[in-house]
Amino acid sequence: MTAPAAGSDTALLARYGNALTGLAAGDAWGYQVEFTSYTRMPAYPVAPPAGHWVISDDTQMTLAVHHALADVTDFDDIEAVTDAITRQFFLWQVDPDNTRAPGRTCMKSLRNLRAGARWYDRDGAVESAGCGAVMRLVPTAFAPQQYWLGLTALQAVITHKHPRAVVPALLLADATRHAPEYRGRFLERALTVAAQIYNGTSGWTEDPYLREVLAPITGDVSSYLVEGLNDGTADILTAAAGRLEQLRPLPPAEFGDPCAGIGEGWESASAVALALLVADLATTSDNDAAAALTGPEALAWASTSNGDSDSIACIAGGLIGSAHPEKDYWAAAGLTPTFEPRYAEEIMAAASQLPAGAPAD
Repeated sequence: MTAPAAGSDTALLARYGNALTGLAAGDAWGYQVEFTSYTRMPAYPVAPPAGHWVISDDTQMTLAVHHALADVTDFDDIEAVTDAITRQFFLWQVDPDNTRAPGRTCMKSLRNLRAGARWYDRDGAVESAGCGAVMRLVPTAFAPQQYWLGLTALQAVITHKHPRAVVPALLLADATRHAPEYRGRFLERALTVAAQIYNGTSGWTEDPYLREVLAPITGDVSSYLVEGLNDGTADILTAAAGRLEQLRPLPPAEFGDPCAGIGEGWESASAVALALLVADLATTSDNDAAAALTGPEALAWASTSNGDSDSIACIAGGLIGSAHPEKDYWAAAGLTPTFEPRYAEEIMAAASQLPAGAPAD
């Protein structure tokens, strides 16, 4: 069966469903061993979950972002969007299922906001570059064209207002949004965008919605983006690109720990770099050469790490899924996870509607 054209509404909805399924599957796969060191992994690679696939805070917060965007009628009203996202995060904060190693930064920021602070206040969102800012952004990557950059930044700064959390989030959202175009070259694309930011040719610095979102903390978006690339982000992406070239000629059995030489994924920069690395090895290049990993193999490898296994596999699964415009990509690839009934229903419902009912470009 021929897949729908990558830019069609049918393909966009299929990509969104594939992204959400891949994200949740990677989350559940890695959550089994989230705090297990690489040397103590039960197998290489880690086997998929048996029985129900239990997701963690990564999928929970992704669904919260989806629900928030579905609640908004006017994205131009940034205060209303902020309130919608915060409201959904508050619901997650007190949900009885929020017992699955929620991020300390998310919980502390939400306590501050619940006490009356705004995210941009000194006692509001935490100045953290943790990976909570990037593991939940798939819905914003599929938002309408004029909003996706700003919405991606907004969902990040509500709990993580460090530039080194926001910029990796923007890079990941760009990869997710344009995944069919850059499949197999995600790290290359991220480094190209980083170079544009450094040399002042990035259109992101003039994006009006992004500028308005960040206005409470900076009037100089260009410098803010540069700050987000400095202090390690650009170096981590470069290291991941070098690792990609080392791994391409190897059989997957010899890949070893995904984190080696890059970072452990507990913060945004290394989490994104690792996910881009995994996704590059699981998607084809321009010449349609065979990928080194199938989608399910990629989730298994991403989970078998010395770092934040569920977030790495979660982010990689979302990105791999978004690269495929054919409906039910994961099932065709041989992966049919059985999520807990509550989340199976939520994921299926979310996958039936793009954020705010508006197609991405």
